[in-house]
Amino acid sequence: MKTQRSTSYRSLDYGAGALVVLVISVGVAAIVYSVNIIPFDPFNIPAWILGPSGVYTLIYSYAAGKESTYYMVWGAVMFAVAVASALYSLVNPFIVFGILIIVLAVIGIFAHWRSRR
Repeated sequence: MKTQRSTSYRSLDYGAGALVVLVISVGVAAIVYSVNIIPFDPFNIPAWILGPSGVYTLIYSYAAGKESTYYMVWGAVMFAVAVASALYSLVNPFIVFGILIIVLAVIGIFAHWRSRR
């Protein structure tokens, strides 16, 4: 007796993809710090975690369909926190958060315009 396989593949949902991105990011950070490519700074830990997760969330927002604005906003927030954490010694974090507020306002305007159609 033959068993039939389903030919439809389930697409990668957000949680599984985010977990893969998080594990890869932590692995790369462990390698970078253990080989002393850059010196360890505990203030950079959010950048290693939230940076790739924020970029993944922004990319996922295009595939999210109905909830794309939700993922876009959270992706922008995570990415802004990561940039502020990575560049805190070079750029004032308030500048990064000011840019984030402007980006969130623009996302809100586009979401509003899209919902009116």
